[in-house]
Amino acid sequence: MTKRTVANNFLYYIFCGFSGAVTSLIVWLFLKLMGLGIGLVWDTIPSNFDFKFYPIIVCTAGGIILGIWQKLTNAVPDELDEVMKKVKKDKFYPYNKVLLLCISALLPLVFGGSLGPEAGLTGVIVGLCYWAGSHMKDAKSKIPELMQIGISATLSAVFYAPLFGLASVNEERLDSEEKPTDIRSTKLISNIIAVLFAAGTLFLLNSIFGGSMGLPRLGGYNITNFERLWGIPLALLGAVCGFLFIISSKIFGKFFALIQGKLGIIISTTLGGIILGVMGTYLPLTMFSGEESITVVKESFAEFAPWILIISGVLKLILTNICIKSGWKGGHFFPVIFCGVSIGYGVAMLGGLDTAFCAAVITAGLLGVTMKKPLAVTMLLLLCFDARVIPWILLAAFLGS
Repeated sequence: MTKRTVANNFLYYIFCGFSGAVTSLIVWLFLKLMGLGIGLVWDTIPSNFDFKFYPIIVCTAGGIILGIWQKLTNAVPDELDEVMKKVKKDKFYPYNKVLLLCISALLPLVFGGSLGPEAGLTGVIVGLCYWAGSHMKDAKSKIPELMQIGISATLSAVFYAPLFGLASVNEERLDSEEKPTDIRSTKLISNIIAVLFAAGTLFLLNSIFGGSMGLPRLGGYNITNFERLWGIPLALLGAVCGFLFIISSKIFGKFFALIQGKLGIIISTTLGGIILGVMGTYLPLTMFSGEESITVVKESFAEFAPWILIISGVLKLILTNICIKSGWKGGHFFPVIFCGVSIGYGVAMLGGLDTAFCAAVITAGLLGVTMKKPLAVTMLLLLCFDARVIPWILLAAFLGS
């Protein structure tokens, strides 16, 4: 390796680190705006009056606004899988509507959608990566690497989970024509550098300005032979919930495609908003991404009837797909994790099992089906659960996938 090559690689790694830091800054700003919007709509405004059906009004209005915005701008965020498919098929991702896509991704979250922020953010970051590759000298040949770096850094920043960001991309072959022998060490190193810079930037921003540091941790483990006996049945139960998620996705995908084809996007998003508002009025845990709801379940599960937790988790699986397919575009990782935790706590209360163990295994089985990446599932769930349940999380994720 010549000195020139070493110098070029060093400069490229510096650029990767800078890209990770910028990605993290964009994610942090987006999440800050989301938090301010949710606080205004759901805390500040309703604090002035007490109206039981406020969620129905707000979610219906949100559906109308979202439908009009999408009709006027045609800026609709893609889910993470859709981003991957477009990149594989077209070797390109459009970047001419990045700012409009940010607003499109923000609106459903502010109005209480049962969605996560990762989908819209991933599309925005990948678009920016293609813009950078198209406008920077000698960067065009590295666009696939830049895209991988962008996705890794985005997922790392959204979930505050560097290992998940790395595992998620490396379990996915972004280019179907790429052979394992073509993967160079520089790709892995560039991903690691970008993820570390993203995590470090997010930590610095949260330390200075305040902010969330990822999913809440669930503790209090008391794993006995009784729990171990139930390990595989719980994993299979999680897998069944995962299949429910996939089936409901297909059903509501066809249903809302028909609505959009015959009546238009505004009617579709409005109908989605009405359903969201009605369900949120009677089962509040089904709304929003689920991150804060996990904390509610963790700290107050004894105040809920077990069936309420199970029903809330099952209905949220369905509601997330209703939101996504009706036009309330967003991610499903956060909601699905909440569903697994809520169902797990409910089942544990009914069966006298350890709550954290039950939640970990069911959530892993559920994510195994929806993500089909056991290693990434394990890295993600390490945010919530203790290392002592890693074998059970891995087993459940493999069974599900």
